[in-house]
Amino acid sequence: MEFLDTEAGFFSMVALGIIFFVATAWYFWRQLQKSRHERQIHRMLESLGVKYLHDIILPDGIEGYTYIDYLLLTPNGIVVLDINYSEGHIFGGESVDQWTQVVNNKTYKFNNPLYNNQTKCQAVQWNINNISEDVRTNNNVETFGWIAFSSAGNFPKGIPGQVSMISDLKNDFEEKFNLGADTRELTRKIWDQLHDLSIATRKDVGQ
Repeated sequence: MEFLDTEAGFFSMVALGIIFFVATAWYFWRQLQKSRHERQIHRMLESLGVKYLHDIILPDGIEGYTYIDYLLLTPNGIVVLDINYSEGHIFGGESVDQWTQVVNNKTYKFNNPLYNNQTKCQAVQWNINNISEDVRTNNNVETFGWIAFSSAGNFPKGIPGQVSMISDLKNDFEEKFNLGADTRELTRKIWDQLHDLSIATRKDVGQ
């Protein structure tokens, strides 16, 4: 009986070791995949030829903070860009509350990411309005929202508005945001002030 107990314990340890190894390998594989997609995104953003800030924090106007993947300066205004790394087949629309993700024949639901992106846009516009009296009275520096999906996913039934695959982002932005045109001095001034505000805000929250 003692031998059987010892043998059972040995096989249990082996099984746990295998599970740990597989879980660790899977984790590092996912990290490598994410790093590859992040490099692809950075290359694409560099190719746009616009100024951008990454991983910034700004006040949200309701005594909290908003966290933004990328903030871009374009001739048409300021763009709040979120990056989504969802895998598999994605199904969703601008006004659909829950989007669907299908991975390995398993279906998952997640909240419409455009809603959260719009909330970030409202926070950025609130900061812009508070930075500049000219903007507050004339509202002539606009904020736009956009989401880019990495190549880990795809949209079999068509891609919603204000959404791009990362491989299409440059073409979509050139058409939507008039890349290559001159950016107004006021927009550049607001951009510089947002940059300074993001630095100050990060210090305030201790990050």
